[in-house]
This record gives sequence, C-alpha cells and structure tokens, in this order.
Amino acid sequence: MKNLLLSADGDIMLYEVEEKILSDLEALIEEFYIWKKTSCFNEQLFVKFLQQKFGNEAIRFIKNLGYKIPEEFKNVKWFNF
Repeated sequence: MKNLLLSADGDIMLYEVEEKILSDLEALIEEFYIWKKTSCFNEQLFVKFLQQKFGNEAIRFIKNLGYKIPEEFKNVKWFNF
C-alpha cells in the first residue's frame, strides 16, 4: 500500500491505496469524470468510485491533514478535485 493525498478545495485527506491505483491515477481520474453522474463531487465520491472498481480494501482513509501538507508527506502524490 502507498500513500495518496486527495482534496476538493478544502482539507487534505491522507489515504493508503494499492500501488496499481497510483500507477494509473491519471487514467482513473479521467474514467471517474465519465463515471460520475453529478456536477457536484469531491474526493469522497472518487474514493467510492475506486472502491467499486477495485474493492473496499484497495483504498483506506488514514487521516485528515487539514489545509497544509506536513513535511513528512511533501513527496506523496496529491490530487485536488
């Protein structure tokens, strides 16, 4: 499992994800934009999409980091919706 940061113009959330998610993140985000049925969405809907595609074990919420990325997570891949 690898770390991934997700946010939607708010608090930054730390998740653990399977490596295949990180390696295909850009393609998965494009697929998510086609999959979603609403114009209002956030990182939680993206998490739901990933869980439906890969299973609940593929992504796990770790903690809310707030508005600023701590130094220890500066090199973690981050996507803001």
